[in-house]
Amino acid sequence: MSLFGAFEVGKKSLSAAQLGQQTTGHNIANVDTEGFSRQDVIQTSAQPYNGGKGNGVDIQGIRRNTDGFTKEKVVGEQTEVGSWTTKEQVLGEAEIIFTDVDGNRLRGAMDEFWNSWNDLAHQPESVTMRKEVLAKSTALAERFNVFNARLEELQGNLNGRVKAKILEVNQTTRQIAELNKQVEQLEKQGRPANDARDRREKLLQDLSNLVEVRYFENDRGTMEVQIANGQTLVHGRDNYEVTALTNAALQGNVRFGLKGPTGVESDITEIVGGGSIKELITQRDTNIKGYQDNINLLAKELAFRVNSIHAGGTGIEALRYQDTSAYSLNPEAQGQPLPFLQNGYFEIKVEDKDGNPDMLVHVDVEAGKDTAQSLVEKINRAAGAYEVDSEGKETLKAQTPFVAKLNADGSLSFKSDLGRKFHYSGDNSNTLAVLGFNTFFQSLNGAGDIRVNQELVDNEMKIAAGYDMVAGDNRLATKMTELQMGGVLGETGDLSFDEFYNSQITDIGLKVQDSQKGLANHDEMLSQYEALRDSVSSVNLDEEMANMIKYQRAYESSAKYMTTVDQMTNTLIQM
Repeated sequence: MSLFGAFEVGKKSLSAAQLGQQTTGHNIANVDTEGFSRQDVIQTSAQPYNGGKGNGVDIQGIRRNTDGFTKEKVVGEQTEVGSWTTKEQVLGEAEIIFTDVDGNRLRGAMDEFWNSWNDLAHQPESVTMRKEVLAKSTALAERFNVFNARLEELQGNLNGRVKAKILEVNQTTRQIAELNKQVEQLEKQGRPANDARDRREKLLQDLSNLVEVRYFENDRGTMEVQIANGQTLVHGRDNYEVTALTNAALQGNVRFGLKGPTGVESDITEIVGGGSIKELITQRDTNIKGYQDNINLLAKELAFRVNSIHAGGTGIEALRYQDTSAYSLNPEAQGQPLPFLQNGYFEIKVEDKDGNPDMLVHVDVEAGKDTAQSLVEKINRAAGAYEVDSEGKETLKAQTPFVAKLNADGSLSFKSDLGRKFHYSGDNSNTLAVLGFNTFFQSLNGAGDIRVNQELVDNEMKIAAGYDMVAGDNRLATKMTELQMGGVLGETGDLSFDEFYNSQITDIGLKVQDSQKGLANHDEMLSQYEALRDSVSSVNLDEEMANMIKYQRAYESSAKYMTTVDQMTNTLIQM
């Protein structure tokens, strides 16, 4: 090797030390950069001269320190953590609604409602106790309203989160596609794309938290990303958008859609595996909807049972006129049997203007047969409201003490003439409750719109404590208190209202605990896989300091070597 060849060896040595120092500095600078993989310089001895004389060092490239196995495991666990985190958050929010609604629990309002009826049973003629029943009943209805509103608010919030995360998916896949372009261009030019690959893998981990994905790298260095069922999200330099599907049939609920290469949008909710988006939709459509349905069932059943008892009773004041509003009869349904009826009877007592008994209207009811029209005919026939005309047909009398009428909108009305009053005196058929007569609660659609009958709000004297207008009759109020502990709900119908509500609290509490355990387990697994990954990929400052000194010494030695060769060359020239 000539002296000029020695210069070349020194030059290569200086370049290698300089690149090593630069790479070390790059590692140190990115010690806290999330997703950064430690890099090092790959050096090999250069091809020797003839005769085996050394020719210095060659730089093969700059290597990213990564491990495919741990990367795959981290991506998979990110999906699990995304699912379990979302489940724990949503159930935790629902649990707050169950355990404390604006500082006043629904269970507490239910207890006060039952207690007010117990107080009325002890003082059935008390106006004060009736006002207490009205106040506690109004408070209970309002708690149901608020409870339902909070659950609906949570559902709306979940839909908003789904939309936000879908936008996040699209933003992430666009960035991955752009990085695919950078990686392909850089590596086609023979330049390393280490940092672009790091950013791409970090985005892949973020994406896997949102939706379960599978991925692979093609021979051009670009990453193909698919939803776990095979739907493509990123293909080379292109990404395909996921969409938030909603329409009137979904009632505002958002579904997971995908716009394919042809631009056609399809619903992929059911075929998506895991991730936070799928879990948001799952919790919204299963647990949250289930709890809302059960609270609606609780409100409807409580209202109907209370109405069934109250409808057959009488308050301190009797009624003069009343329309039905509980069961809405469409014109086409007026000829159909009424729901919820039981075989039995109901009675209506009519009094003259001085309060003297005038008439007892007794109506037998046949469940599964009686329609609104047939009940009107039975009532009027029992009240003697019909007369036979010259053609032998039954027609309503011009004046009658009591008459029932089927209105054009499908509602029923009772009316007494000539200053008479009427009150209900017993109903074991549920007819009065179904039709909404003398009911305690109005609107039986559920927790969202349950309210106390406006007629009772306007005049609490019409709240019934007994079945007859006689002093001390507390039979109805006593029956109300017994309703509290009676079995009416649950799969076997043996749970009381309190027990049913408590079962919902227990259920959500157990599910929250399960989600917390699941999240803790997968958090631990993710931490373990990240530790394995970091043992290969993370920057160790102690190692980098050692490398920095090593490359510094190598550079100094190379410079000294170059100086020595230069002196030898000068000596040779001067000879």
